[in-house]
Amino acid sequence: MSSAMDNDIDAWCNQLERLERVLMCVGPDEVCCQGMTPRQTSILRILIAQEGARLSDLAAASRITPSAMTRVIEKLEKQGMARRVRGAQDDGRAAIVEITPTGRKARRRIDQLMRDRARAVAESFPESRRAEVLRLLQEFSNALESSGCCGLRPSGLTQLKGQLP
Repeated sequence: MSSAMDNDIDAWCNQLERLERVLMCVGPDEVCCQGMTPRQTSILRILIAQEGARLSDLAAASRITPSAMTRVIEKLEKQGMARRVRGAQDDGRAAIVEITPTGRKARRRIDQLMRDRARAVAESFPESRRAEVLRLLQEFSNALESSGCCGLRPSGLTQLKGQLP
C-alpha cells in the first residue's frame, strides 16, 4: 500500500472516529428526558411502524439478537413504554410487542426534538448546498452500513465506490 493511501486511510480513520464522538452527542440521549438509550428510542419507532410484531421480527429489524431485544423490551416495559402480549399469535405461544400510549407520546416528543436538531444542522449549510450535503450524507450512511461494521452485512460498498465525486 502506498504512503499516500496510508495517509488517506489515516485521515478517514481520524474523521470516522471524530464523527463517532460527535454523533454520540446528537442522538436521542441528548434531547430526551425519558431516560432511554438511542437503541430504545429506535425500537419505539420500529414498534410504531410494526405494531404487534413478534420479538424475533423486532430483533431482525433492529439488527440485534433476540436475546438482546428481550433485554431492551424488558427495560421498555419497566418504563411503561411497551408491553408484551402473550398468546396473541395463531399458535398461541408467541408473544407480540406493542407500544403503549406512554411510549407513543415519548416517541413523538423525541421525533420533534430530533426534527428541530436536524433543522438546525441543515440550516447551518447554505441553502444552495443542502441537497448535495444530504445526498452525500445518504451515500456515506450507505457506505457505513455496507462496510460490514458492527455485525452489518457488506452489500453495496463496491457499487458506491464509482459513484462518489
